[in-house]
Amino acid sequence: MDISSYYKLPIALGCMMMLCCLPTWAQTEGHYISVKTNAVAWATVMPNAAIDVQCHPHLSIEIPVAWSPWHLGAKCGIKHVVFQPECRWWWEKPGEGHFFGVHAHVGWFNLKWERDRYQDAQCPLWGAGIAYGYLLPLSGTRWAGEFTIGAGYARIRYDRFYNLSNGARIDTASRNYLGITRIGISLVYRLSKETS
Repeated sequence: MDISSYYKLPIALGCMMMLCCLPTWAQTEGHYISVKTNAVAWATVMPNAAIDVQCHPHLSIEIPVAWSPWHLGAKCGIKHVVFQPECRWWWEKPGEGHFFGVHAHVGWFNLKWERDRYQDAQCPLWGAGIAYGYLLPLSGTRWAGEFTIGAGYARIRYDRFYNLSNGARIDTASRNYLGITRIGISLVYRLSKETS
């Protein structure tokens, strides 16, 4: 499979999901909508973006997408795309203070390191978790900082290949993970008209 086309469908679906979350009612007075990027992901050289849209007086839906298109030579590279939508319950109102979230995650990957290459096997990485966070508005501006951490479960099934052109498959394996599934220090820009 051509790896450049491997990610076209997941990235297109992620962009469509983000665009679908831009309802016109969210631009009206009192409804929260924001765009953001996670500095922790950027520190691992993973470009990312997210949109957070209020859907109830205490609820919002965040849809982040992160991807890594890096080919660092014949022996090293990581290509993946991950979606991690989260439903958030805000203590006060969306876009201010403390929140609790429930998230799901799904991701496709192709990683090569030294002699081996790992690729999701007929099924993406998937799982779910819970999170806690705090959004700190910067006084008098539309900018804010967001801090979040979450834990949960992830299931991964992958094929391992020799890291050669058309390298043979060595084996297929599965892993279950229980632990940190979400961490973020994000720069947030609030598009809604009401700011603190």
